[in-house]
Amino acid sequence: MPGWKYAFSLSREAVKAATPPGTARLIEHSMAQHNGKYIDRVLNFPTPTADPADPLNWAPWRKFACLTAVSLYAFVANFASAVFNVLVLGLGNIFWVPLANIFGRRPILIASSLVLFAATVCGTFTSDFRRVLLIRIFQGLGSSVAETIGPAIVGDMFFFHERGTWMALYTASLASGSVVGGICGGYIAARYGWFCIFIVSSALAGAAFVCAVLLAPETLYERPAPCLPAPRIPRNYRYWHRTTPAPCLTLGTLPSMHMTLPSRFLGSLRVMDPDRNFTWYSSSSSEDSSSSDLSSVAPARFSKQARSLSRVTALPPVPITGNGMIHTHIQLPARHRPFTYLRSLRCGMYRGNVFYQFVRPWYTLRLFTTWVVMLQYGGLVGGVAVISTVGPQILSLPPYAWGQNSGLLFLGALAGILFGAAYSTVYADRRLTDFAKRQDHGFAEPESRVPILLPSLAVATGAFLVFGFCAQYPAEGRWVGLVFAYGMLAFGLTQVPSIWFNYLIDSYAQLASDCFVMTCILRGIIPFAWTFFISQWIQSDGFLVPFGSFTVMMGTFSLLTVPLIWTGKRMRIATARFVVGNQ
Repeated sequence: MPGWKYAFSLSREAVKAATPPGTARLIEHSMAQHNGKYIDRVLNFPTPTADPADPLNWAPWRKFACLTAVSLYAFVANFASAVFNVLVLGLGNIFWVPLANIFGRRPILIASSLVLFAATVCGTFTSDFRRVLLIRIFQGLGSSVAETIGPAIVGDMFFFHERGTWMALYTASLASGSVVGGICGGYIAARYGWFCIFIVSSALAGAAFVCAVLLAPETLYERPAPCLPAPRIPRNYRYWHRTTPAPCLTLGTLPSMHMTLPSRFLGSLRVMDPDRNFTWYSSSSSEDSSSSDLSSVAPARFSKQARSLSRVTALPPVPITGNGMIHTHIQLPARHRPFTYLRSLRCGMYRGNVFYQFVRPWYTLRLFTTWVVMLQYGGLVGGVAVISTVGPQILSLPPYAWGQNSGLLFLGALAGILFGAAYSTVYADRRLTDFAKRQDHGFAEPESRVPILLPSLAVATGAFLVFGFCAQYPAEGRWVGLVFAYGMLAFGLTQVPSIWFNYLIDSYAQLASDCFVMTCILRGIIPFAWTFFISQWIQSDGFLVPFGSFTVMMGTFSLLTVPLIWTGKRMRIATARFVVGNQ
């Protein structure tokens, strides 16, 4: 049975040939013909169904409209974050995400945006501090979905090799909301009073709510678990003689796994090699697996009429029974209704298991990646919260004395977000496909995107030290260092959620939203804790000591990336049974 000891005892060749959750066959070598030459073909993964309601089958305009709606909501949620409780922003997902897993993503997105809009509108009618504090708590509650269900919606709509680009654009909207709010908030408060911030936020929240209702269909779609077929021998592929052993997938390994059988496997099939204890990730020779997608099963005989009918038959996912038998039956292709605009506005999903859905996010703490994302994302958001709190105060005092222009500090962060989004957009998916092209079987691994985080994490970690030094020793032109340091931190903040959110979606599928819950909890706790005591710490020790401590902590969090780059696939092999069993 796959486990930690088993996964870390495998040879490099066996790990390379294994197909745990997250491994996708992305490239088919020399199988497409172009201008008389055979070239590599990029495959779509996951494989879409025949249903037009499947988000992977949506027209590009529908995907772009949905992405625009959730990106606007993410922008507005963080635009208002300068004036509400960041702790509630993280803790609100404890019940939002389980509800989304039960009733679907669309009704929860609409409900959360409505809570944000209603709370912001209520803020325009009161100036009492206690009531404003309560309103800000509800604002945080209505905004928390932006960092959990929003990324999950993006992952539902796009294929494996497309998510890097679109997730980068989404996280850029997510990060830029608080920056634009910081720039505009100072001028609005100085000219019209802080009370008018609620009026501007109400207009934006209302627009986000309307877009969520009209442009964001349900993206939570049940499809069969993916099954990677054995690769075909490519034509004119001169490197094929170096192939590693093809993966041997024994069907009885994971009882919860579903597979779609080719037409030639109609009938009742018995799983072979019962004495091998169903070792899922063992390797077989390429000769044994080259002739069949399922080398470990023997096809039963069936009639010629069944064979002809199977060519037009859509087979459902086939469950594996306890006695090792796979039962299939002939089923005429289902007639799917057109996915019209009116149909896209409907809500009505119920998946049950209420108690389990509320407990499931806490189970993801057994995944090492969850801790890495929690610490890195929480540390970067904590740094942004501290700098956005301390920075304008520094620039409003001599020798700078910027006054109401202190919010211009956020221009550096805006520039960092734009550069970070461009960097991720260009390199995230390109690195994934280039990695798959170099593999004999064309497999793409989620870990192939992770190395592009190392430069951004180094830059973001150095931002703490640069800001602390420039704040400790102010001078006439040293404001440039403060602005530049904020841009460095925002550069990393844009890429870390983009790459890690993709990694969680690629590796854990439906469990990704539960991982986001734990990420956002720490993402709320760290900024709350750092901003709570930063003023007293600065008064007692100056700027260098606290920001130097933040540098050490962020550097430690960043180093956790290295084990995932080298052993991430082994970890996915070790936790494969947990991941598949909890989908």
